[in-house]
Amino acid sequence: MDPTATPTSTYSNQSSLSPSTSPVYKPTSEAYDAWAAVYDTDGNFLQALDTLAVRDILPQFTASLPSAPKIVDLGCGTGRTTVSVLSIHGAAIIGLDSSPGMLKIARARCTEMWESIKGPKAESVRLEEWDIFCPQVAGASDGITGWRGSADAIVSTLVLEHIPLSNFFAACADIMASGGTLLLTNMHADMGAVSQAGFRDPKTGEKIRPVSYAHTVEEVIEEASKWGFEVVGEVEERKVGGEEDVAVLGERARKWMGFKVWFGMVMVKKIC
Repeated sequence: MDPTATPTSTYSNQSSLSPSTSPVYKPTSEAYDAWAAVYDTDGNFLQALDTLAVRDILPQFTASLPSAPKIVDLGCGTGRTTVSVLSIHGAAIIGLDSSPGMLKIARARCTEMWESIKGPKAESVRLEEWDIFCPQVAGASDGITGWRGSADAIVSTLVLEHIPLSNFFAACADIMASGGTLLLTNMHADMGAVSQAGFRDPKTGEKIRPVSYAHTVEEVIEEASKWGFEVVGEVEERKVGGEEDVAVLGERARKWMGFKVWFGMVMVKKIC
């Protein structure tokens, strides 16, 4: 995809809008700040699917990690995926996000989960404000700066939709050490062609949408290769099947039965 391409601007699978009501488009960080309060509770079926799918991919991801790995959750949001790596023994984890509202929830969530783990767990976890478009000035001085070129792994789930591919993989290449592992998931382009992330603000009733791009699997792999990343194993694509999937994912998944809505893969940064 051309990084300068116009973002998608179509309606998502959220509640119907009246014909006279148009969505309000906001910068991604601002939109997610407003979304933070209801992000984990508004019935987004793609999040539910992603959580289940990541659980299936994690064994492949963790099998490649060294002992006491340095892991970055790029676009950690409310910590939904961050908590899934807290049980990796000795890990040092940093979650990065540009939304203060999402990070506030992530800090509380990760602290509670980390303290509740009785067995092996991460050595440390920090959540830092960081803007992928301004990496040279964003983030705390003791945050990602000291990790550049040394992270063993990156997880990034349902984030790529909001970022041009060149910006995303440039950041991953900058952060990760050679031989490192990337776990990546995103909305499938079949869904992105007619939909995008968004929510209805419970305070104002407005339909809010951040910037979104409908990246295809082929475009992702092609751009990744330019930055030294290659796919390990198979790319997984998931669709909403039948009523059994709707029962698990929620009623809002029903209109997407038969559509590919998600893809995920594990990549490795080639050793220079």
